Amino acid sequence: MLPPSATIASDLMPKLTLLLAMAQRGHLSAAAQAVGVPQPTATRWLTALSRTAGVALTQQVGRRVELTRAGFALAEAVRSVHTSLAVGVARAHEAADPGRGQVGFGFLRTMGASRAPELLRGYRVVRPRVRLTLVQAAHEALIEKLHDGTIDIALSSVRATDADVLATELFREPFVLVVPADHRLARRESVRLHDCRDETFVGLSAGIALRRRVDELFAAAGVRPRYGFETEEVETVRGLATAGVGVTVLPARHGGPLAGSAEVPITPRHYRHIGLLVSTRRALEPAAEGFRQWASQHR
Repeated sequence: MLPPSATIASDLMPKLTLLLAMAQRGHLSAAAQAVGVPQPTATRWLTALSRTAGVALTQQVGRRVELTRAGFALAEAVRSVHTSLAVGVARAHEAADPGRGQVGFGFLRTMGASRAPELLRGYRVVRPRVRLTLVQAAHEALIEKLHDGTIDIALSSVRATDADVLATELFREPFVLVVPADHRLARRESVRLHDCRDETFVGLSAGIALRRRVDELFAAAGVRPRYGFETEEVETVRGLATAGVGVTVLPARHGGPLAGSAEVPITPRHYRHIGLLVSTRRALEPAAEGFRQWASQHR
């Protein structure tokens, strides 16, 4: 059952539309025809509207019924509401159009240098009218934003432990040992983590998802890394390793190693799996679903 306020609003809307039509057309008969009601019905509506407003909105001028100053004042207010409503309806149609609308797209900070821009560049070519809202965040924050509707789709790690998340894998990144180009291990075709157990490491701060994944690799290899420096940003870690402050284990850099560094594949091979994530708690709007389908086909 509708609340009283909703019932009142529903009752007033056609009457206010008639009032606006009178202001635009100048007299009752033309206004009644414009809104599609018989003139006797229009007369009753305006009488009821005057009673609700507590002031006369119409007056008899000869054989015509016209608006009073009060009627014109209320009609002007209705005009503003009508314009806002028209804009809202246009936006609703836009949101329902997969070729327009808006998409909230989140991605890991490590995807911001090339992977996400490349994906977005290709999408803009085929869907130039879709508005994209971009968010960079850590994996856990992206999952939270998916569930609360802040973003529609995320480019992030694929993990079986994420509840109520549907993932479509796009690519995988091998984990490598990042060292200075003149490091003793730089020219190796591959390296086992046990081979660098005595090195000083630089890494991400404890608690960051990628750090936990790297620590899992060390644990599986029976190695307890000695961290000399820890920081929040992946590219800072990569830069510190390139500068010789320590070595690090990271996913391979898209586009190749930084100048002055080498990336040595780790054996046995391990990968970070990256995909498009959506929340199963929320249905995607047409534009977002269109983006998901397009991106899934352009891996």
